[in-house]
Amino acid sequence: MQKKSNTDWRSMKWPASVTELHTHLGGSVPLYRLWEIAVEKGIRGIGSGYEEFIDILKIQDDRVRDLDTYLEVYDKIELIQSGPAAVRESILIAIHRAYRTGGMLHLGPSGEGGSPESLFRIGRLELRFNPLKRTGAVFLKGSHAGLYDADRVIKSACSAVEEVELAFRGKIQVGLIFIFGRDMTFEANMVLARKVAEWQEMTDKIIGLDLAGHESKNPLSEPQQLKEMAEVFRTAGTKLGRTIHVGETPHVNVDTFIKTVETLNPQRVAHPISAVRAWWESRDDRGLKLLAERDLVCELCVKSNLLTRAVKDIAEYGRVISTLDEFGISYTFSTDAPSLQVTSLAQELLLLLESGAASPEQILRALKTADENSFLPRINQS
Repeated sequence: MQKKSNTDWRSMKWPASVTELHTHLGGSVPLYRLWEIAVEKGIRGIGSGYEEFIDILKIQDDRVRDLDTYLEVYDKIELIQSGPAAVRESILIAIHRAYRTGGMLHLGPSGEGGSPESLFRIGRLELRFNPLKRTGAVFLKGSHAGLYDADRVIKSACSAVEEVELAFRGKIQVGLIFIFGRDMTFEANMVLARKVAEWQEMTDKIIGLDLAGHESKNPLSEPQQLKEMAEVFRTAGTKLGRTIHVGETPHVNVDTFIKTVETLNPQRVAHPISAVRAWWESRDDRGLKLLAERDLVCELCVKSNLLTRAVKDIAEYGRVISTLDEFGISYTFSTDAPSLQVTSLAQELLLLLESGAASPEQILRALKTADENSFLPRINQS
């Protein structure tokens, strides 16, 4: 059983400003604000009223069995956030949420700020989403055509980031990571890749690429699947940072994990649990050695990993962290979907500390790792 920690987190030397690397736009807008956007857009069919809407979209432990059920809510949210205006508003809200509540110890019931007490502020934020899934073509089965123009969606997103950074006068720095979908067709992913190649020449607000989605639908275990995804990344170019979701579920075994990392060549990986389990269950250290040899940074998201059953409990999470330390692998902690899970980065870190899953030294080292391995360019902040 995991022992409770006697660490007094109040006595820790928390940095005034921290970097958060892994937040999804779909999970970063408070639920009551999603309701407001849905009402304004005239969207129907998501509950019979406000209370049911909130209940449907909140990711709760008793409803989530695995990554697939965890992701079900995103189809609805991506529809609400579709179109240039909704994307702009969502990004403005997400950035303000991060700045105001990222360091808060307590949040309100719908994810809004609930306490003025903060451990730190979010000073640098990487926000990720799939622009094609904000065109109204949520499922993208065989077609990339949507109700809204993808270029206008991208333009609105970049403009929103510029507007917030200007307003905050250097207090927060934000970059966008565009996600390719495991659940999207090769053709649709190629459309996004070509747009990324074009838009990165026109703005510095796009800082990275990602791969995410249902590993059950496309684990990249087949050579053709992996070849197509490699072509997608190749088309997008090599100027942007690369992070990929890989090994979050048993659908990606350690062999597929290794081939995916070697082929797509990221600097960071999200939720590489299959590499850890291969070592625990069969003493197969190839995945962990690959992470160490390539000096890859692992993006860990505590509550979402627990919700999806990627990690069974907080005690096992402590074992994940210890295993990464054993192999000399760097890691960071993020919230993943803070508004849907009604959490903050401060709450995630305190969960680790108070349960004894991580020590103060491990937490502070992870915060430093996030700052040093962000895809955002280094600027002076006042």
